[in-house]
Amino acid sequence: MLALNLIGLGLFFGLWQGLASAGIINAFLLPSPVDVVAALWEMSNDGSLWVNLAASLKRVCVGYLMACVVGLTLGFVCGSSQVMAEIVRPIVEALRPVPPLAWVPIAILWFGLGDLSAYFLVFLGCVFPLFFGAYTAVRSIDRNQINAAKCLGASRWLLFSGVLIPASLPIMMPNLRLALGIGWMCVVTAELIAAQTGLGYLIQQSRMLFQIQNVVAGMVAIGFVGYVMSAAVERIERRINAWAPSERD
Repeated sequence: MLALNLIGLGLFFGLWQGLASAGIINAFLLPSPVDVVAALWEMSNDGSLWVNLAASLKRVCVGYLMACVVGLTLGFVCGSSQVMAEIVRPIVEALRPVPPLAWVPIAILWFGLGDLSAYFLVFLGCVFPLFFGAYTAVRSIDRNQINAAKCLGASRWLLFSGVLIPASLPIMMPNLRLALGIGWMCVVTAELIAAQTGLGYLIQQSRMLFQIQNVVAGMVAIGFVGYVMSAAVERIERRINAWAPSERD
């Protein structure tokens, strides 16, 4: 599998470099992979890449964790209580269609330029898929499992930790990975407008200085880090859900 992935990436970058070398692609509008790698190397050496990457990772981690606390808690509560579901779901359904980008002016007005605005936008991007993942997971649990645990004298906490959470993980884990990807996109978007550090800010500054190779280098860094985060969560998901039956069973 890894070999096929590397072959695909090699063909893509080889085609890109070939078109750039042949002059088919305008080198100013889209620098070649060689120029992009050189830009990444230069920014790595002067430290600007690592400083901005660290700022972006901090923001996405804080916003994502906040969304996990709020989204998963509300999802479990609403999944377990029909009354709470009827109260909370209309609010969530009304706010969910509003894209995080539309909240940028409000975020700047409330929190100014900086980390707090980015935390807020990442939170908004992550909280809704996390809520619906937890809500759907709890609703999908076989009620016979819950009734059996109650008959065996399980306390409310044991019912939650020993039945609801393990049974919810196969459905909930993909939503955790999806929300993290959305949060990564949201933090970069926020940094393009409402931050003074981060990969999005690096791209914006490079665009204003017509350093297109740095713009593309920043995009490559964003894509690579997003891929690594998604792969890491997917690996955790496979370990956690190893007990669950797969489609091949």
